[in-house]
Amino acid sequence: MQRILLLLALVALVALAAFACATTSPMATRADDRQSLAGVWEEEWPGQQTNDRYRIEVGGDKITITPLTNADTQKVRDVVFRGKTLDFIVELEGGAVYYNLVLVSSTLLSGRAHGGPRNFDEPVRWYKAR
Repeated sequence: MQRILLLLALVALVALAAFACATTSPMATRADDRQSLAGVWEEEWPGQQTNDRYRIEVGGDKITITPLTNADTQKVRDVVFRGKTLDFIVELEGGAVYYNLVLVSSTLLSGRAHGGPRNFDEPVRWYKAR
């Protein structure tokens, strides 16, 4: 009987520890971080004269990014938000551009974009439009 109680206590302790790790992990995505992504964002590239704009929509577990400028020449796919990192691919006429952005604040995404026809690797920032 004591062994059964000890085994049950051990199982409960392991389950509690696993739950605590899953909810406090730095890779866990907080709901308010997800919601802060929602809105219109303006992309800033080094040396560019104009900035593209995108709408990020958050619905449950799904995040979608829609181009607002040059919408006929680009398509966004494979959007993943994990922790504070937003990864996605923009399909352009010249090839795919892979984005890796970090949510720095509720109004700033910062990271890198690489790929495309010239196989570039550039720093990029997205600012939330007001």
